[in-house]
Amino acid sequence: MAKNAFASKELIMRYQDIDWDEMWRESRAGKSWKKKKRSDWDRRAVSFAERNLDSPFVAQVISHLQLEPEWTVLDVGSGPGTLAIPLASQVSRVTALDYSAAMLAELDKRAHAAGQNNITTVQASWADDWQALGLACHEVAIASRSLSVEDLRGALSRLNAWASKAVYVVDRVGAGPFDPDLFVALGRSFAPGPDYIFTLNILYTLGIQARVDFLTLDSTRTYGSREEALQSYRWMVDDLTALEEKRLVAYVDERLSRSNDGAWQLSRQTPPRWALLWWRTDGV
Repeated sequence: MAKNAFASKELIMRYQDIDWDEMWRESRAGKSWKKKKRSDWDRRAVSFAERNLDSPFVAQVISHLQLEPEWTVLDVGSGPGTLAIPLASQVSRVTALDYSAAMLAELDKRAHAAGQNNITTVQASWADDWQALGLACHEVAIASRSLSVEDLRGALSRLNAWASKAVYVVDRVGAGPFDPDLFVALGRSFAPGPDYIFTLNILYTLGIQARVDFLTLDSTRTYGSREEALQSYRWMVDDLTALEEKRLVAYVDERLSRSNDGAWQLSRQTPPRWALLWWRTDGV
């Protein structure tokens, strides 16, 4: 018995021996969803903007940010300005970086309509040379729901290097925006892939002890039309078969209802959850 007990202790891995980067890559390889391509985001720019600008998610994130009016903000993976546009009224300047030209075009259109003229857009990705693009250091760097990258450690290091005051990262908790019950209804298995806990531990290996706040969204989402609700659920699943499409429509229709003002509301059992990881880069 003593020998077996000793052998079991030998199998215990120490924290410092864990390769979080490799675990991240392995978990990403087993996820159920495919990374969206630039063309996918280009096609979704208008509908994504309509659903996300002024959403409860935006209000929750902004309420946690500690910003000064004279600061500048770098928003990496800005999309159509989900955070960039409301933040522009709180800081001196925002640089919105995204690799989708259609998303940035939508941002420019909506910023102009809102009278915001202090947002600069830059079409670039995580893999591009930001120094060669002349991207300056900002007081704050933000990456909100935009860390679906191959090199997470490199992306986090880059954010840290481009922020002189603070960094804010929004990452999934568990399934995040995905509805696990939909996959059950389709007869598919669901593996969400790595979530915030990998990000937190990779930050720790970089010598960054980030703070974590959790954001839980309402389980009921409002849509302008039935088709908009269906499209938001189709986005969750890759390569739908004809049978799965029928099951998806039935699943959504079962949970849809009309409000008195004519809007469509969809309730799900598992509300979306996000983690806001943030740290100061100036030692404060």
